[in-house]
Amino acid sequence: MKQENTSVFYNCKVCDFEWHRDDGNECPVCLKNRKENVRGEEQDYRGGAFGSGKNVIRITSIYKAIGLVALIFLLYQVFGTG
Repeated sequence: MKQENTSVFYNCKVCDFEWHRDDGNECPVCLKNRKENVRGEEQDYRGGAFGSGKNVIRITSIYKAIGLVALIFLLYQVFGTG
């Protein structure tokens, strides 16, 4: 990321972010984005919200187990002897 020097601040020519020169010579925003991109390639996230991802078998099994326990508890409360 090339930047232009204006007194004690740098301006990134890529994202137009301004930071103090004591914070480093590279743009912190662009540097963070590059690190996130590298980290994203290393870890293949396969999950999803509420069992909608690519790796859903395990999470849907957990949802089914919780539902079954809740149903048994509800039936016991309604029809149980007590």
